[in-house]
Amino acid sequence: MNGRALVLIGLAVLVASVMVLAISFARWRSAAGTFDRANAELVAVQQQLAEIRSIQTSLDTQRIATTGSRADALAQIADTLAAAGLPDSAMRSLDEQSDIEVGDAGLGRQTLRLALTTITPGELGRFLMQLDMDHPEWGISRVELTRPRRADGNRYDVGLTLARMYDASVRSQGGSQP
Repeated sequence: MNGRALVLIGLAVLVASVMVLAISFARWRSAAGTFDRANAELVAVQQQLAEIRSIQTSLDTQRIATTGSRADALAQIADTLAAAGLPDSAMRSLDEQSDIEVGDAGLGRQTLRLALTTITPGELGRFLMQLDMDHPEWGISRVELTRPRRADGNRYDVGLTLARMYDASVRSQGGSQP
């Protein structure tokens, strides 16, 4: 081979190498851009997660009662009935189903069964709405409607299962018993 052929081969190798480097650089820039966008999305998601946790903590503290006292529960239910415009006679019974400690966070869960008698669906709705507004710590896990045998129109007997979380450390420090 003569010198000119070697120069042309060297030039071809150089051009091919430059093209490979140019393509690699373009791919690297694309990957770097994708990485930057992913990092920006990660930061945004972390900020949203922090905001969600803050809101959740705020809601959780509003939904944890300071006591698990049955007398306190009875007073809350009676007050809510009155605020919803239902007579005291609408409450047939309030029975404790369970009261257990939840994990090791110092919380307890109290579950009650409330029996209401001869109320309309509208009255039940007002009561549930009032309970949620006045005492958001109470959650409803079961609703049972039964129509009484007597002809009372659109009235039902209602069985509600209510549950709430409460600060169990109050009890361990000599707080009131349910």
